[in-house]
Amino acid sequence: MKDARLSKFVLWSFAALIVFPYRPAAAQVNTKPVNGRVVIPVDDDIAAFGGDDGAPVKGGIALRSSGGELAQRLQRAVKSGLVPIVLPIAGEEGHGNNRSSDDAFNVQVNDPTLDHIVTFDPTVVKTRPFEFSTQSETSAVRDGRHVVVGYNSSAGSEVQFFPGFGLAFTRLQFSGFSTSHDAGRTWTSGFVPPVSNDAPFTFGDPSLAIDRHGNIFYASLGTDAQGLHNTIIINKSTDHGSSFGPATVAAVDDGADKEWLAIGPDPTARSRDNIYVTWTSFITNAKGQTIGSQLRLARSTDGGQTFSQKVLFAPVDDGTNSSFIQFSNPVVDASTGRLYVPFLHFSDMDADNVRVLVSDDGGQTLRFLAFNAPGAIDSFAFPNVTPGLLNDCAGGGIRNALVAGADQGGGRFGLPRFKQATRLISQPHAAAGHGVFAFVLNSSTSPFLGDPTAGSEIRLVLSTNGGQTFATPFGVAASTAADPQHVHPFLSLSTNGRTLTVSYYVQQADKRLRTDVATLKTEHGELQVEQTAPLSTTAFDLTPSNVVRTPTATSNYDRTVVSCYDIGEYQTLTGPGGEANDDGVIAAWGDNRRTWTSPAGSPAAGTHSQPDVFSVKVDH
Repeated sequence: MKDARLSKFVLWSFAALIVFPYRPAAAQVNTKPVNGRVVIPVDDDIAAFGGDDGAPVKGGIALRSSGGELAQRLQRAVKSGLVPIVLPIAGEEGHGNNRSSDDAFNVQVNDPTLDHIVTFDPTVVKTRPFEFSTQSETSAVRDGRHVVVGYNSSAGSEVQFFPGFGLAFTRLQFSGFSTSHDAGRTWTSGFVPPVSNDAPFTFGDPSLAIDRHGNIFYASLGTDAQGLHNTIIINKSTDHGSSFGPATVAAVDDGADKEWLAIGPDPTARSRDNIYVTWTSFITNAKGQTIGSQLRLARSTDGGQTFSQKVLFAPVDDGTNSSFIQFSNPVVDASTGRLYVPFLHFSDMDADNVRVLVSDDGGQTLRFLAFNAPGAIDSFAFPNVTPGLLNDCAGGGIRNALVAGADQGGGRFGLPRFKQATRLISQPHAAAGHGVFAFVLNSSTSPFLGDPTAGSEIRLVLSTNGGQTFATPFGVAASTAADPQHVHPFLSLSTNGRTLTVSYYVQQADKRLRTDVATLKTEHGELQVEQTAPLSTTAFDLTPSNVVRTPTATSNYDRTVVSCYDIGEYQTLTGPGGEANDDGVIAAWGDNRRTWTSPAGSPAAGTHSQPDVFSVKVDH
């Protein structure tokens, strides 16, 4: 076994030296630059949300999220002048056969009637169907009986054909939301508005937060008013999430990706809430090559009207630590106003490292917390190996993934190419309150990245004294023969700081997925599991997200999103908020229990699973 793992490690280390070049097809076609309508060009074998143009790390694992990839694609298209002025031809629109069944406990959050299929007359344009039916990757807030869940959604898409130009997305609002005013029993759905109707695009990666007055803020990726630059945008709701106002630009950054939002009292001006947004900014050189990424912060002290910006951390590759960071997750301890910013710092080895910045002056100055973890590369690093099998997702990169079904074969570097796959990341989801600071991670059971024999577990890292010291990492869920994989956890902390709730996905031995939840208590600095139970009332299959179309190309059945994108990259829990007592939390997650029938011409023609968003109330 040791020799086998060593040979695998050598292979992956060799692959890490390869930069998979990616040029979007739209930028390669011989199209005359014109001025007119802002659109996103469509290519038959490149997803709108996709492309292996993220920085390749550890065998070509692209670091960008789906939203960041699409934002880059639009920016290139607009700057190249690829915007048509001719009148478009609309395709024929219909609704898919979304088969549903009643569920007494879990409730579907997204409105399935918004999902749709667009086809075109083959005498006008030869192209496969567009199946806009993906919803996943949730973030939520709750104010008493009012609950708002944000999620990625391809249902807010419109595609048209422009003679002499080709197919293009004329609207793509990927930042969806659903609102309940009865504590999660019934829901209405919509899409947050863009900055301008002249560039009707939002790119998802939702992160929601609420201030003390009940104003709800929704952060996501977007564009400026002309579609020329990528932005971090904020939408605000003053009516408990019934509607959201036009987007405000918190930061203009062409390399922006994976933003996260936190709101809490300023440490010195306690009557004022500060709004904090952190994100990853990818850095390119003069040749357009991605050479690193930075952790950045935007802060508002006037309720989101204006934002100041700064760089928090700009890593340099030293042969051990890489020049890339991702997946920040800021949180505020409301009892003190202390800001914590955990994030993942990629290394040049198998294990990457969580680092945590902390500020006691509202984000003006920050310092690193020390873990002093055994075997770590330095005292400020908490090492972690991302779980999952390395799977060739073609244009979506070589990704850590949960997989099911048979290997289709033909993967690069001898790696598998599973049709049913969902890509994995390691975002340290955190919570803070009353001096308690904690985060959760999915961790491989192997010290080697991509070990096909490895399982995965959920670990919780806890400090009860504001990060001065940390307890030994606590195992929330362990790998077993029946349930080998546990991924994408989320952490919620009760208002008194004593109860921690952790939700996560479980892949069973039969390769189906479910969601579980664990409730833990802190007593005298020690953690105890009170109970572990299922969240989802049924297990579900992975979708056909990585279907081989040519020897070098794969496709998601929903061609809007990148290959191997399925359940998303995070789920959510949200406490009662408002004047409510600690009566439990609302959980929301990406769930594939519903079926979808893809039409003829689809790479996944026939009936299969579909990504939706489901929720349930979790009682303590």
